[in-house]
Amino acid sequence: MKCNACGGESQFEEATAEQEQPCPLCHEMLKVTPTKSAAELSEEEQMAQYEEALKETDWGHQPC
Repeated sequence: MKCNACGGESQFEEATAEQEQPCPLCHEMLKVTPTKSAAELSEEEQMAQYEEALKETDWGHQPC
């Protein structure tokens, strides 16, 4: 889950879904929403998530 305040990425347990949790980096309160499993996502949603993850993790990616 990405924090809108600091841009940090955090992971939360499924048990905390639909609850507010503090961001571990900036301590801003975040509403934790459950994520869909890959089987529940459309092909377009899966591809969008893959592209976003690739942008964040691919060392060859250069921002415009």
